[in-house]
Amino acid sequence: MKSAVIGNLKRFWNRYKEENPTIQLSLPVVGGFAANIPISSAKGKIKKTRSGLNDQDKQSPFVESDTDKLIEFYYKYELEKEYKFCRSPYAETIPLRQGAEGFSYGHDVNQLSIVFINAQFTPPDYLHEHSQQSVALFKALNKIRFDESSEQWQNDYSIRITHFDPQEKKVYIQPASYFDQISTNLTLDWASGLLGDDDTFTIRNQYEKNHSGCLPPLKSSVLANTLGVAVVVVNPTTKEVLIPIRGNEQAIMDNGIGKFHCSASGVFAWDPEQPMDTDLSFEFFSLGMEKEIESEIGLKRSDYNLIPLAFSRELVRGGKPQLFFIAETDLDISSIQSQMKMAEESWEFLDIESIDEANPMYQYINAPANAPQEMFTYEGWMALRVAMAYFYSTEPPFNAC
Repeated sequence: MKSAVIGNLKRFWNRYKEENPTIQLSLPVVGGFAANIPISSAKGKIKKTRSGLNDQDKQSPFVESDTDKLIEFYYKYELEKEYKFCRSPYAETIPLRQGAEGFSYGHDVNQLSIVFINAQFTPPDYLHEHSQQSVALFKALNKIRFDESSEQWQNDYSIRITHFDPQEKKVYIQPASYFDQISTNLTLDWASGLLGDDDTFTIRNQYEKNHSGCLPPLKSSVLANTLGVAVVVVNPTTKEVLIPIRGNEQAIMDNGIGKFHCSASGVFAWDPEQPMDTDLSFEFFSLGMEKEIESEIGLKRSDYNLIPLAFSRELVRGGKPQLFFIAETDLDISSIQSQMKMAEESWEFLDIESIDEANPMYQYINAPANAPQEMFTYEGWMALRVAMAYFYSTEPPFNAC
């Protein structure tokens, strides 16, 4: 049984050029790509996506994931390339490199200092009841994994990005938990009835409003903003890329039939028992990505070369930070595809054999690069676009220079 299909980056690229005939094949220039994309002028609020504490409602999402609606809310990003270029719900993307690898015009992560603030994140008091009930409801809806061996609900410790200033060359981080993420970033548009006098209040509309059409700065945000990591595994020789089919067990998945995804992704997790230096290097983040690759795909660090490509903020979950990587490997992608089923977290992906002809994804199993954008997770779509921009040294889906 296989949990991933094999895409071809060249095919994906050829398709992209057909869909974007004005694309430039050079280093990015601000304003070098233009698109006349009409958009509604409504700039008010994001409508609530869910109401009340009904655990029998297994369909209504907790966040708005429609990119166009999010751009109406965060309207200053209407002209940014993340939206114009690939309709992705990301913004404020910072290109990265590590020495000579990565985007040549990116910020060198080897020069970044990671400052650890030893102060556990805690949601504000006015979110307390909402926070408690959000975790309880996620448990009832089986959106949190229960570990039978430890008889504990999964509540991994993660890292909150409190500020990233590329000019200062510092990233400030502090501890936060997965439950913190559930009670803030993952329930932004849920009118729980526990957020004030009005039972229509949501976190996004009342407490994490847009700042003149932009995301609130990380350092003033009341959200957990735990770091996510995502990677595309590609063989540079064959240009084949590993594209798993993400299942429906993840907290924000809601379509029930799975979606094409990037090769591996997850919330950056760390052991709170691990001694932490006040100052860390970027290697701290790379190790987190490596753990995710091993747990979801089964690859060891010696199997690939990991290159950081971008830091971005996701609009769906209110500016939740994300690191995008590419992992170049000499291994045959089909062999990786076959061994994925033995990985610790292979349960996150659907077996190809479970995709029957009734599923719209069926016709794209052998050519996922031809699948429409809506068949990809938005994270997977952005990860592939960033990887493609790096791989082919072309205009990226974000402003740079």
